[in-house]
Amino acid sequence: MNLKFLFICFALSFLACESNDVNDDTPIDNTNLVGEWLLTASYVSPGGATEWKDVDKGYRYFFNEFGNYERTDYDKNFLDAGTYEITDEELYLYFSTEGEKDTLGYSANFNESKTRLTLSPSYPGICVEGCLYRFNKE
Repeated sequence: MNLKFLFICFALSFLACESNDVNDDTPIDNTNLVGEWLLTASYVSPGGATEWKDVDKGYRYFFNEFGNYERTDYDKNFLDAGTYEITDEELYLYFSTEGEKDTLGYSANFNESKTRLTLSPSYPGICVEGCLYRFNKE
């Protein structure tokens, strides 16, 4: 009985250690944002309970070290481009829509290994019940 109890405690502690990389709570930074990110999962609530859903052929963001970004579809066809800025765990994308300057703001965090980026729209506030998007570094 004691051996079974010890095994269960060990298994639970192992799972607890592994969960650090599951949660996306590492602050975003310019250095680790640079590169290509592919949308792989979304968590969008239409007004009730929801769960993470895999995204097939999601779009991509390319961030460079000079503060520029480009968004493409899965096959790397151009969608839009602009500049970006990181302030206090917020990622702001600045771009033009029909000749007018526009801005999107996201709460942004990495997982512990900084191979996954989670974005949640914060400006303008378009998600009432919550939306999250996960991108994996390519």
